[in-house]
Amino acid sequence: MIHPLKSRKTQTAALLISGVLMTSCANYPNSSEQALNRIKTSPQFTEGKFRNEQTTQVFEWGKTWAIMKDYFNNKSDKSVPKITPPIQQLSTDAFNLNDKEALNFARLGHSTLLIQMSGKYFLTDPVFSERVSPVQWLGPKRFHPVPMDIDSIEEIEAVIISHNHYDHLDESSIKQLKDKVNNFIVPLGIGDKLMAWGVAENKITQLDWWENIKLDDVELVSTPAQHFSGRGITDSDKTLWSSWVIRNQQHSLYFSGDTGYFPGFKEIGEKYGPFDYAFMECGAYNELWRDIHMMPEDSLQAFKDVKGKVMVPIHNGTFDLSTHAWFDPMEKITQLAKDNNVTLLLPQIGELVNKKTLVASSPWWQLNKQEMNKDKPLAISTSD
Repeated sequence: MIHPLKSRKTQTAALLISGVLMTSCANYPNSSEQALNRIKTSPQFTEGKFRNEQTTQVFEWGKTWAIMKDYFNNKSDKSVPKITPPIQQLSTDAFNLNDKEALNFARLGHSTLLIQMSGKYFLTDPVFSERVSPVQWLGPKRFHPVPMDIDSIEEIEAVIISHNHYDHLDESSIKQLKDKVNNFIVPLGIGDKLMAWGVAENKITQLDWWENIKLDDVELVSTPAQHFSGRGITDSDKTLWSSWVIRNQQHSLYFSGDTGYFPGFKEIGEKYGPFDYAFMECGAYNELWRDIHMMPEDSLQAFKDVKGKVMVPIHNGTFDLSTHAWFDPMEKITQLAKDNNVTLLLPQIGELVNKKTLVASSPWWQLNKQEMNKDKPLAISTSD
């Protein structure tokens, strides 16, 4: 019998190979001359690629080898839950779009957030597929079901994309949504992929860092992040990556997307803070790729830098994308928040959060953690 962990490692290695083989060239085939010119003249675009403000080294061969060794030697045997994590089923009945003043949101998994603002739905990085991979028979598999029937949503004002990695830009999900979404707001270069998947060009707005768009009274601002892009070996950094400000006159949100810690957080906070809620990446981290994915202590500092009021950790609890135990992000950020007197909210997947209603964080992840450590009984606390 093949050990499950070794089997997953073998599958991951096969996935890397399949990703290389399935890659297509990124030469912006559907871009208009105007769109191409915007890419080429972007301050972030140099020598045919988008760049971070600071140099990152994730693609150096030496580091790649170190990452592979770390994965095979130090992968936690608790990186995948043994039982399905608890979720809350969500329906559109929980929202009240007639209340134009209300701010409601729910995590649908990983970095997917369904937000009600100004009486409309906004959706970040929608990923509803079973796996985040070039193929659906191989790759990181979802820990839990999607907590709502996506087809029950009749109209979405905007889908907001942070970057084009498979765990943030999912072909099947975009095709499922494209006819009910009024606007796709994306970083520069991603429009071609959306058009290839059948999204109408007039629905797509591509923004560079610090550019904005107003959708009635809701403003969306593309803000910097420190990451990278690519869906295969030939399209590395051909499209931009962004974090996002989402705000109207009553409410202000920050969505970090994927990013390492960098000085730009302070500039974002100075220009657009404070934020009622800051959705901060906190998961799939590792010291070896800290320059493009924050460690929990980085996430906390970034939250402070952007002047968040309530921190909501995302990029966790749905897919196995690193070496740590699946519940580590929640455990570590909870302790860090206590130590630093930071207001932290860790709602269950599917749990509706309303700004007017106090939602108490409960350690929902510990139920599963106890199942994985039956020889070490764990007291489940109902406090924060």
